[in-house]
Amino acid sequence: MKVISWQDFIKGTLIGTGSAAMTIGVFDGIHKGHQFLLNKIKNHKADLSIVLTFKENPRIFFKDESYPGDIYTRSQKLETLSIKGIDIVILIDFSSEFSKLSGKDFLFLIAENCDIAYLSLGQNFRCGKNGMTNSYEAKEILKSKKIFVEIEDMTYFLDQLVSSTLIREAVLSGNLERAQNMLERVFSLDIAGIPQIVREKTIIIETKNIKQILPPQGSYVVRTGNTTEMQETKICINRSDIVIPLQKMQKLDFINFR
Repeated sequence: MKVISWQDFIKGTLIGTGSAAMTIGVFDGIHKGHQFLLNKIKNHKADLSIVLTFKENPRIFFKDESYPGDIYTRSQKLETLSIKGIDIVILIDFSSEFSKLSGKDFLFLIAENCDIAYLSLGQNFRCGKNGMTNSYEAKEILKSKKIFVEIEDMTYFLDQLVSSTLIREAVLSGNLERAQNMLERVFSLDIAGIPQIVREKTIIIETKNIKQILPPQGSYVVRTGNTTEMQETKICINRSDIVIPLQKMQKLDFINFR
């Protein structure tokens, strides 16, 4: 999978690489609804599948104090997109300049720098300054570029809407089983690169260093390790730190809940 920046993309990096099936979004957690969009572009008869997403959630740029944190780190998101077989990921580094783009200008920049045969958008998609352009307006705007835009219905699980917001709420409230159902995988903390305080029998990770959301304080059974070696253990989440038995690890997969 190739990863390029938005700035490189609008300089013409992809020109001449073939027709593309694309989807656009934040894709935090890559839940059931996101996976539906990914499958649509993978199954389309285009030369490339492309995901246009963000290095960080735009709410972080706007210093939204109500934003509780990420479901996935950027590393987790890119790893999942690679596993899903996506050919190219374009990462937008959200900035003051980017935030001023109108929806029309944003969409035209994409169309001018990529031969899009198909664009799959979620029903709740919004783009442009202040998020003023919705998916239906995007479809109308791109008619002039002869781009086929398909707008997908919202995804439900057991009659409940699936969304990144609801997954965050589920994790924060300790309902990790509900989060797992919406994600179609266990909730996982990416702790690679986070400072770890090594003691005689435990490792301490300070919660202030974790950008992902955390379940409530308590004890949890998790799988720890890296992608090739995993083992079960019990961890304890406290107000200011996470206490983990001494071992090598890069992630914590929550498999049994409180």
